[in-house]
Amino acid sequence: MVYLDSQNITLPTTMHICHIVLNNIGGAPKVANSLICSQTKAGYQVSTVVLTFLNSQWILSFQAAQQVIIMKVAGTSFSIGGIMHQIWVAIQLNKVITEQKPDIIICHSAFLTKLFYISQLVPGSLSVPYISYIHSDYISELQIEREKNPISASIQNLSISTTRWIDLRAIQQASGLVFVCKALYERFSNFDLNERPILISYNPAIDDMSNQPLHPIADYWLKNSQLITFVCASRFHHQKDHTTLLKAFAKVSKNHLNIRLILLGDGDLEIEMQALANSLAISEIVLFAGSVTNPRAYFSQSRAVILASHFEGFGMVLVEAVASGVTFIATDCPVGPREISEVFKCGTIVPPSDVDALAKAIIDYVETPQQKIDRSEQIAQLFSETSCANKLEGLIQQVVSQRA
Repeated sequence: MVYLDSQNITLPTTMHICHIVLNNIGGAPKVANSLICSQTKAGYQVSTVVLTFLNSQWILSFQAAQQVIIMKVAGTSFSIGGIMHQIWVAIQLNKVITEQKPDIIICHSAFLTKLFYISQLVPGSLSVPYISYIHSDYISELQIEREKNPISASIQNLSISTTRWIDLRAIQQASGLVFVCKALYERFSNFDLNERPILISYNPAIDDMSNQPLHPIADYWLKNSQLITFVCASRFHHQKDHTTLLKAFAKVSKNHLNIRLILLGDGDLEIEMQALANSLAISEIVLFAGSVTNPRAYFSQSRAVILASHFEGFGMVLVEAVASGVTFIATDCPVGPREISEVFKCGTIVPPSDVDALAKAIIDYVETPQQKIDRSEQIAQLFSETSCANKLEGLIQQVVSQRA
């Protein structure tokens, strides 16, 4: 384990809030970092436990916390070995929490909620109330590809059933719950959560983390008035369905030679998607720009932001697009994009995995003059960092008062 003392600050003796996050990449850690900053400014003692390695590009994350503890544990899976590893991680987590002695825990996913719940089963554990902060569509995440071998399938089904039971038990036993949108809360409506304090709070639209220069090719495309450039910001993972996006873009490019696509992010499927772009003969008009810390600088100059996911927790990238003054094209996931479209009264929603529908939506944007949008009032009211922090503070006070 690695302990990083980010600041030597003497705070008054106040509530100690501990945030547990998986890593510092993606939407949930960005929200956690925003909350940590707000809570530290409010005078709380705040610590952060990170389970896996930090990506050096995002190393400034969590710097407002008085202490950052990096456990450096390996990844987990749905296999039996994965469950045993999760139990081992939970035991290590129990040691950290016992040493930290926080007054309340914030678990930033259903998975982390499970790990903390298991850690509380260790004999002699420090009893700490915990809030489960649900950022993702946990139900869709469980619908993984099934094994074809009968024996492997049986083991997988047992593992999934066990994991699901523990996950739901952990969520049901939480002292409070936060859902990042209404649709996500509705996905959990059958899980007997009525006796728990529940908060529905949109994630904040966070400004770019840096002023780094744009990728040279992206900068040229975005500033070239003869080109119509779209941006997609999402990791290369099956969930994000870059395959449908690239096929739709290839279809549109046959009759619209001036379109371009910038892909921001990285991930396990990046090389496979680059190969697909080559096979579709669109590698010259699709840029794999890698992970960036200033996506809104790209969004603000684009024609629209595209999100082709099979499922989302909310799709915060779409809110960030709107905050940047542009609209979006997104798939109608069980959770997220449609609710965002209804809140802002903008955007185009298409069925998931539908190449033709996505291509048609892109063509509509190409053939329609661009209009900048202004949703600053809704952003300030519903998606500010202050609003998010204040709502969570209210929930924490409610949880603590119930235990007093």
